[in-house]
Amino acid sequence: MQASLNSTLANNISANVSVNRDMERYLGVNFDKLSYRAFGRISSSSRFSIGGFFQYGDEVRYQENPFLGRGGSGGMFLTVRPVPRFQSQINVNSSRLMDPRNNDELIFDVTIVRALSTYQFTDRLTYRNIVEFNTLQRTTGLNMLFSYRVNAGTVFYIGYDDRYQQGSLILGDDLDGDGVQDYLFPSVTTMQRTNRAFFTKFQYLFRY
Repeated sequence: MQASLNSTLANNISANVSVNRDMERYLGVNFDKLSYRAFGRISSSSRFSIGGFFQYGDEVRYQENPFLGRGGSGGMFLTVRPVPRFQSQINVNSSRLMDPRNNDELIFDVTIVRALSTYQFTDRLTYRNIVEFNTLQRTTGLNMLFSYRVNAGTVFYIGYDDRYQQGSLILGDDLDGDGVQDYLFPSVTTMQRTNRAFFTKFQYLFRY
């Protein structure tokens, strides 16, 4: 069951609030959930838009012994286009879950920051860049991609991908034989590279 209120104002300003009550079944257990959500967006200019959302209520903890937790999530996004060929979008999303069975013990609290930028050099050549940071896993990622479109079905890609993680959270082999993976750098708090890759891809559409 859902009840919502939507509003659209002048200059491309919109807002929405809603209440949801539903039942979710997971691993043979029925969970009755109640949640509240609010959303807003301002797109008054072709060069700038901003918005955000917030949700709070019951959430299922998906694990071997699931339970109904209480949590919230929220986010903001900002899009800028100073010139027609360039666009950048920044997203900040946060989520947390608490266990009401144990005095609202915090289960997780994570924030993900993601920036996506594109530049259209020509009608055929495009550059895209993605930077992302995860506060829970303490990871940072960088992805750069050039694409050249020969025609509607033929595209050539070349890119670069780089991944980092906080040293004290990087798992390695079971060095001490206790059956548990060990941390490679238990006392290192700086970011360490975990992966680096250069890649190419050729896409061709066969017509018949």
